[in-house]
Amino acid sequence: MLTDPLVNVDWLAENIDGVRLVDGTWSMPNSAAPLPETYIKGAVEFDIDAIADPSSELAHMRPDIDTFTAAVSKMGINPNDVVVIYDRHGVFSAPRVWWTFRLFGHKNVYVLDGGLPAWVAAGHKTAPRPQSYEASQYEATTALAKVADIDEMLSAIANGMQIVDARPPGRFNGTIPEPRPGLASGHMPGATNIAFGALCTADSHFKPLEELRRYFQSLDLNAPIYTTCGSGITAAGLAFTLTRLGASDVRVYDGSWAEYGARTNVPIVNENT
Repeated sequence: MLTDPLVNVDWLAENIDGVRLVDGTWSMPNSAAPLPETYIKGAVEFDIDAIADPSSELAHMRPDIDTFTAAVSKMGINPNDVVVIYDRHGVFSAPRVWWTFRLFGHKNVYVLDGGLPAWVAAGHKTAPRPQSYEASQYEATTALAKVADIDEMLSAIANGMQIVDARPPGRFNGTIPEPRPGLASGHMPGATNIAFGALCTADSHFKPLEELRRYFQSLDLNAPIYTTCGSGITAAGLAFTLTRLGASDVRVYDGSWAEYGARTNVPIVNENT
């Protein structure tokens, strides 16, 4: 029985016949870095932008239950399957897919440390395209993860709750502009900045757990923690890490700065003003 939701390539290679692999790659808009057009052999593809709330004006907001179950059923995944999520960056967007599965009650879901690059570096098999499987009848169960909306975030700010922002320091401080047009610069009052990139090594693995613990040492892991970022991707990466560290109540602000920074009637701290 695995107790850590992060697995490495050696574990995956030994257990690959008993798991369902999911490529959860997502890239920032206008990203200049090309990604390899290859997949771990046997993986299906989870399109974060497509498996989302179609009624939202914001990109890749969490899907409703019908959208999620239809998509995962098409992948041929069943509720009791052991699911391993990876991405082609290394570790970036895979935790977002992990969190989404957890929202719909999937217990046995994990993230591959180092993703596709680590798998390739170890000499394991890849394929030029995702795998297709016979459809299943996926049924969601009780949520194992939490989500927050903007009203809950405003309440959290007003009550001095713990808020952690995964954006790089320049964006958090408001010293560099947001990559998405039309958004204010800065951060929510009272928020702590723990950039997701700081949690990763140069070759895109998660840093050792005890080193990660030091980044979060100012937080009370037994009290609610709200995570936020640019659009909900790396906020899920913070939630994944906090879960590994034993945090008991982590809530991802799904709209994140794409929603909050577009408002004109919310409090914002900007170090340039």
